[in-house]
Amino acid sequence: MENKRMLAVKFGVNFREMGGYPTKTGQLTRWRKLLRSGNLGELTDQDVNYLQDYGLKYIVDLRSESESGYFPDKVPAGAQYYNLSVYPFASSLFQNLGVAGSMKLHSQDLSFVDESYAQMLADPHAQHVFRNLFQLLLQNDQVDESLVFHCAAGKDRTGVGGFLILNALQVKPDAILKDYLLTNLYYSNASVDMIDGILTDDDQDSLANALNSNLAVASENFDVLYHTANAISGSVENYLQDKMKLSDRDLEKLNRLYLQDK
Repeated sequence: MENKRMLAVKFGVNFREMGGYPTKTGQLTRWRKLLRSGNLGELTDQDVNYLQDYGLKYIVDLRSESESGYFPDKVPAGAQYYNLSVYPFASSLFQNLGVAGSMKLHSQDLSFVDESYAQMLADPHAQHVFRNLFQLLLQNDQVDESLVFHCAAGKDRTGVGGFLILNALQVKPDAILKDYLLTNLYYSNASVDMIDGILTDDDQDSLANALNSNLAVASENFDVLYHTANAISGSVENYLQDKMKLSDRDLEKLNRLYLQDK
């Protein structure tokens, strides 16, 4: 199979490869190891077979149980499925950041989207979910086996996960932003049916539905992730150690598994 950014799945939602991104150390992220997407509920049998041949072994679903129930993932034979819901948050942003952190972030001035993104880094429940995602990434240690992490539209919860993972791999900031903004290319011709295919009628999914009602993403929203990590831990690097609990040994293993020489 040829290495392509957009995977050749006919009905995959925002399904993308994360290989080939340059790092600060002069390496590249490894192809056929790390994938991101929206829900896997629309896949055809041919799509499922393609992903099985591609080596998909781990599916990490960041949606709520309700969302997953509305649009259940289609799982290739032999793949392991994990439902790790990012929402709901355990506490308010102010409670999570404290007075000093709230002042650093100017949290009272954040837009709805920015506050939601900040919460995904600040809230203890969301932190627990992303720590579990990293542990599954560390388990994905076999050659020619890949992991996909996803939410409903593959842009917000998945975007924050991508931000954390690519920073842990020391990918260059402009490449991390490029990965995030590729969502706009995928949804450039989005239809009403496409939006309906990721929204639920459950009140507990109100945050996810509000974010997913607009399929576009913006670099300004992405910037708040850096500001939030700085407000919490002083830097993204410190955040990965302090809140994601990644040891030097963990980071070295991630680099070994997910990076390759040019």
